[in-house]
Amino acid sequence: MGNIEKKAILYFRNKVINWGKVNYVDYPWRLTDNIWHSIVAEIMLQRTKADQVIPVYKDFCEKYSSPQEFQNSLDFNENNIFSSLGLNWRNEILRSTTNYLVINGIPDNRIDFIKVPGIGDYVSSAVLSFHLGQRALLIDSNIVRLYCRYWGFEYNNESRRKRWLRELSDQLTPYKNVKQYNYSVLDFGMAICLPKPRCNSCPLKKKCSYFKNSIL
Repeated sequence: MGNIEKKAILYFRNKVINWGKVNYVDYPWRLTDNIWHSIVAEIMLQRTKADQVIPVYKDFCEKYSSPQEFQNSLDFNENNIFSSLGLNWRNEILRSTTNYLVINGIPDNRIDFIKVPGIGDYVSSAVLSFHLGQRALLIDSNIVRLYCRYWGFEYNNESRRKRWLRELSDQLTPYKNVKQYNYSVLDFGMAICLPKPRCNSCPLKKKCSYFKNSIL
């Protein structure tokens, strides 16, 4: 995939960031300075709507301020904290993550983050960019859909694992204001560029390949 013109990149970034400033949602995990809690939130948010996660996340944070506290709790061995969220396999993932962090501590860089059980590319990028102030490429299915529709690339369920998609994300992700950009592009993909897109509300439609083709 070739390089995109800088002017086009800046147009895309600015439109998305400006939209994000107006539509930012202050979910509790976005406000925390506890990296452990931010990791737990990302595990809870996997394939689960944010509004469902809020009460479970708040309850968890009130009980456990560290991996050690959670590991020593009754919940760790006997209860399933995901019982109200579904996808109960995440409970075992959280146990594995907790055990690793108790022994090795909480990482502060990408290389060490991806060694942690239950923390893949997306979770590590989210924690690094949202809570540790580091540039990281945020790629999930919603963001893939937004990028590919706008720029006119074909995509499928495997696209987010492809090198060309990562290269595209690398071109689009700024070196400054990464946190703001990543929140904006994440929220944009969930609120505007849905599987059934809300094109009439989209500030990008003027130059969006998908929108242009849909009105031809």
